[in-house]
Amino acid sequence: MTKAPVTPFAAAGIGVVVLMALLAAWGIAGTPASVRGGLPAAGAPPAPASTATVPFTLERGASAGDVGRRLEELGVIRSARQFEMLARLMGVQGLLSAGDYLLPGRASALSVIQLLTVREAVPVLRVTFPEGLRIEEMAVIAEQAGFGPRDEFLAAAARARLPAGLAEYLPEGATLQGYLFPDTYIMPVGSTMDDLVAYMIRTLDERFTPELRAAAAARGLNPHQALTLASIVEREAVIPEERPLIAGVFYNRLAAGDRLGADPTVQFAVAQDPASVRQYGWWKKELTIIDLENPSPYNTRLFPGLPPGPIACPGLASIEAVARPAATDYYYFVADAKKGDGSHVFAVTFAEHERNIALYGAP
Repeated sequence: MTKAPVTPFAAAGIGVVVLMALLAAWGIAGTPASVRGGLPAAGAPPAPASTATVPFTLERGASAGDVGRRLEELGVIRSARQFEMLARLMGVQGLLSAGDYLLPGRASALSVIQLLTVREAVPVLRVTFPEGLRIEEMAVIAEQAGFGPRDEFLAAAARARLPAGLAEYLPEGATLQGYLFPDTYIMPVGSTMDDLVAYMIRTLDERFTPELRAAAAARGLNPHQALTLASIVEREAVIPEERPLIAGVFYNRLAAGDRLGADPTVQFAVAQDPASVRQYGWWKKELTIIDLENPSPYNTRLFPGLPPGPIACPGLASIEAVARPAATDYYYFVADAKKGDGSHVFAVTFAEHERNIALYGAP
């Protein structure tokens, strides 16, 4: 949502203040380059701005220093110190307007300050996808964010194509379940579902780095398999610190040629029946004996190894856990119903696991 101006000066007044600040900034040309942050020498043409745009959220109450550091990290500006100094010289360090922005990929600190203290020229749409959702659940969120009907999101996901490095590992006939990266996306008003889905795929391609893919490959998993296991870890783990440990347990089971025994895969299998989805939603909470015997190849309670593909869209932490799992002898885990905080109790032997179920498996 575009924010209204949060500044006391009129447009003409801003121009005067900006000019004074620029002159003041050029007046420090004798200071170290780290402070000048790449201010052009007198007479030199300014560096051209990138044609790409960078989504940026300015949080309410953020200081000019905090904003400058974040903008430098994103590559929007060259120097956070220069940004903070100019904001102070212009007297707008407390007048930066909270909101969602699309900023130039490379810009001067001065031009960015003008954008953030006046108003963003481009009205934007903002959408946040939590980790561990199915594409069908993401479609509802995209619709609510104003990108269009949910069916359009599903259609866009069905016709989208993966980039090289991912496409060659996607099994024939597989959907892009697991390939739409969960994150916050800020895009111009008028962006289509195809634009959004393409952005989500590009983000996955960037976040699932060559280093992470190589680490997964060293453990015998190609990118599709790594995303498949990461999606299961995502649905199983609630406590962030447990993700690498849960991944380690699953690797131990894969190495033994055993069944993963992951209930979320059973939930995914059950949800292949539209009647079940209508009655219980996409993730049925109370699984029955009949559910556990569902013959779907996604049911890791029945079939050993990995299911055919991801059951949800994993976040970066779960992908990292699969690429770099904990080294552990644990082979079993059960949710700690006594604590009820999503944590698990782990065991090496089946006897220990049975004892844990008796002690922690019921509230």
